[in-house]
Amino acid sequence: MKKIVWILFIGIMAGCSRELPQEPVDDSTPEIEPKQVPEVVNPGEHYQVMVSVKNADGVDSVRLDIFTSNETMLSTHYLFDDGAAAHPDDGDVVAHDDVFSQNIQFQTDVEEKDSLIWRFKAESHSGRTGKPLEVSVSAFANIAPAIVSISLPDSLPSGFDGTRTIQVTASDSNGLDDLHHVEYQAFLNDELYFTQKLSEQTNEGVYSQQVTKEFAIAKAPGMYTLKFRAVDRSKASSNVVERQFYIANTAPVLSEPSLVDSVKRPPEDMMTAFLITINVSDAQTLNDVKEVKLDWKKPDGTFSQNSPFDLYDNGLPWNEDFTGWDEGYRGDETAGDGVYSITGIFDPNQPLGLYTLTFYAFDFAGNKSDKVVRHVYLYSSEGN
Repeated sequence: MKKIVWILFIGIMAGCSRELPQEPVDDSTPEIEPKQVPEVVNPGEHYQVMVSVKNADGVDSVRLDIFTSNETMLSTHYLFDDGAAAHPDDGDVVAHDDVFSQNIQFQTDVEEKDSLIWRFKAESHSGRTGKPLEVSVSAFANIAPAIVSISLPDSLPSGFDGTRTIQVTASDSNGLDDLHHVEYQAFLNDELYFTQKLSEQTNEGVYSQQVTKEFAIAKAPGMYTLKFRAVDRSKASSNVVERQFYIANTAPVLSEPSLVDSVKRPPEDMMTAFLITINVSDAQTLNDVKEVKLDWKKPDGTFSQNSPFDLYDNGLPWNEDFTGWDEGYRGDETAGDGVYSITGIFDPNQPLGLYTLTFYAFDFAGNKSDKVVRHVYLYSSEGN
């Protein structure tokens, strides 16, 4: 009897030692990453500030405290993820995408350059507080940069040899290290055509761009107005300085078409294929060639249903079952050699007589080449 009682006692103790089910613990806390925080701020200027928050469920806002380098509080702001619905001036674009935004005006006067501490902190409704994110931001009373000089060629001839230089010298009263970049906008007939940043050179304050004949690719020929400006780290820009120069861009040139001059019409259920090629060149290099076309005109004056056809310089073969035809498998032998190709085909249903093949090409600036015309005569097995 005693053994039985002792065994029961051990069983009861073992049962009491089991752990009861525990509620899962949610230890995820908000984590902040900078998305758009200025490097430099100036008194009176507005800045769009954005941070992304991981584990943002339940986070209502992100608090931003701005301190001086000696931890003196300057101001407090709140960033929201509401799509500017509840806070119309916060500049937030998409609600509930875990990106918190605010438009902030830096209103504190700064007499000397200082390195501020921007401390971001997110807190969920449940009270979980993530690790603050601290970003160092320079602050000083800013003076916009200035453009000192500009040097550029009067024109860029089509297909010119070597390189030409566009060079700008800029200055900044806050120091050359405050210069961020120099850029220009290029206008043709009062329409913005392209924007270009110049590269900073070894000489401080000197920015330049080296251009070759490929610079004119996809650029329509004409007199361009270039509007230069220097931009500092706080996004302040200099006065715009204008210069003009002419960009030439000539059309592609076609030469040396190669194809048979006559083909015997094939018998029933057969077809005859032959390679058609033409050389293409462009003063701005082949990278400016957009497309090469072929009009296929029948003896009765009508055009083939699929005319005009595209020729390719891609090194892809032609397949007798037309596999890949629409993807450029037209029979070209060598990619990138300037020889554009297509496989011509006659079947027994094609009318006899003289076919007119007209080649032409376009570049990315919209220039069209001169046409090149060749003929192919389709005759019958009887010699007619």
